[in-house]
Amino acid sequence: MPNNTYNQELFKQFNISSMEEYEKLSNSFGRFGLSVQTVVDAVKSACDFFNIPMPRLIQDCSDDKNGQTMFVNYNSGSYEDDVLCINLNQLVDLRIETIEDFYLVITHECAHRVLQNTRFPGVNNGIWEQELAADYLMGCRAGLHNMNNSKILVSMFLTPGSYSHPDGMIRALFVRDAKFRVIEMRDNSIPLTIPNLLNEFMACRQKYLQEIQECQQKYYRF
Repeated sequence: MPNNTYNQELFKQFNISSMEEYEKLSNSFGRFGLSVQTVVDAVKSACDFFNIPMPRLIQDCSDDKNGQTMFVNYNSGSYEDDVLCINLNQLVDLRIETIEDFYLVITHECAHRVLQNTRFPGVNNGIWEQELAADYLMGCRAGLHNMNNSKILVSMFLTPGSYSHPDGMIRALFVRDAKFRVIEMRDNSIPLTIPNLLNEFMACRQKYLQEIQECQQKYYRF
């Protein structure tokens, strides 16, 4: 076990107050081959990529049948109250099986934190565009950090869409295009700021707008 000071930081991050609660949490993550430290490292690395603080709380929802892997936003003007929920059962169902895939999923959720004040065009207040933008930023990290995202692309491709999420085949296109475009930007000394990356995302949206709208007809009536 880490020293007591370090334990206190872990306890605070997961809102636990005893070694018994820590062991329960550790066993929950351990079922999926993860440690508490691995989960914290994944979240911290994603936060560092976006230069944002750690969320107020990381919540394990793996034993909650209604739990989702998602970012919960209580105040769109602050990072200080953000909660990052993780349902590892859900990730297994989505075929997220490697540590690198897990890091990329956490990157997607932290991208939502970055985008919490961003308004997008599109149906239902741009709800699909919110997801596609988070996918795009995830693809940017995969490109800049030379991360293997081939498995997560396959997982996405096989995932059906919904009112809140685009079909996986469309999401995979945005991740793929982002991975290569961000390298071009870097090599051409284009500043890799969030506004610049969002401009590239909007260009990608325009490129695939017909596919997006045709897919939305399965869920929305225009």
